[in-house]
Amino acid sequence: MKPTGKIILAAGLTLILLIATPLWAQPGTLKIGLLAPMTGSPNPDWGKKQVVGLEMALARVNQRGGIGGNPLEAVIMGTSSDPQQGVAAYRKMADEDKVLVIIGPLFTNIFIDLIPVTNEKKVAIIATASATPGLSDLGKWPYAFRMTVTSDKKEGPLIKSWVEANTIKDVVILYDRESVVTATIAEKIWPKIMQDLNVRILYENDPISFPEGQTDFAALVQKALTYSPSGIGISAMSREAGRLIKELRGQGYGKSILGASTTANPKVIEIAGAAAEDLWSMSLFYPEDPNPKVKQYVEDFKRKCTDRYPDMNCDSEQYDVVVHDILLFVADIMKKKGITGDSEKLQQERDKIREGLADMGVWRGTAGMMAFDRMGDGIRTVHILKVKDGRWQPVR
Repeated sequence: MKPTGKIILAAGLTLILLIATPLWAQPGTLKIGLLAPMTGSPNPDWGKKQVVGLEMALARVNQRGGIGGNPLEAVIMGTSSDPQQGVAAYRKMADEDKVLVIIGPLFTNIFIDLIPVTNEKKVAIIATASATPGLSDLGKWPYAFRMTVTSDKKEGPLIKSWVEANTIKDVVILYDRESVVTATIAEKIWPKIMQDLNVRILYENDPISFPEGQTDFAALVQKALTYSPSGIGISAMSREAGRLIKELRGQGYGKSILGASTTANPKVIEIAGAAAEDLWSMSLFYPEDPNPKVKQYVEDFKRKCTDRYPDMNCDSEQYDVVVHDILLFVADIMKKKGITGDSEKLQQERDKIREGLADMGVWRGTAGMMAFDRMGDGIRTVHILKVKDGRWQPVR
């Protein structure tokens, strides 16, 4: 049955109820929340795609009878990249909407502010990215999970492959200093990895950084090229990264470029065009995987996304498929735990889901293997990619 939609504006936040249920569904259905960045910077496409991925999984669960005959309902609220908005949305979902579990947020700065609130409200969150190391601790914050691989664990294999393939001896790193994740990668994670690989960072104590939203990179690129590096790394969100790459190529830089995990998306290629060739990065999902399950998801996703957002690039990427897979494994946990949606047992059932997440073990979804480690961070398959012939392809 085709999902129905309803939009409500509340307290400055957009609340979208997306219900894929049979017509006989009654009030009191089981509610799952989604915190998604559908407006603002750095890339509202990610949040919009997350909504589509969630709807696909929601429809699949409900077409198979829901949870013990009870349909699932999703409460979706936009967060932009604003921690205050994210916390307010979480509180509303917990107190007013009575959701059982919340998928999201995507951004690290929101996850950081939400962590202590989860101990107060006792509704589990499952962040969809938020990859800065050292944040999760189920012993201290038992309701805060992340279905992502932290940056220190996924950037290492990427850099090692890039350095060996391109004989990198020294680098210059250009980065967004305002984003927690891009700044952490550029200032802490990459330097440590490169030091271990005997790769020298050339700018010493004069880092080349910029604020979020910058569009003119001519002077920064000119400065970077004066060092004559054998490699350049970019730790930025997709829009800034795309413009930076275009400027680098325009000023004659023809060598390989290292991109942080934040660059592995179609938006970068859309902005940089042919200049994106030989950009390296990594992703927790490879949409051109020949696996029939992946191909079917990618085709279905593009069709549904294009129907809803005809003017947006609707290629599937890691941020939509993770929401799709999270909802499916949460549904499995709810079935195993006998979740009923009984309002008198709301906290008891929230705790059962939290326990199911902590004890989940290995689950295989469209994006591959998924599990949580003992701290609550994700264990996932890492795909090392580079742009070749205008598209992301695996490094062989």
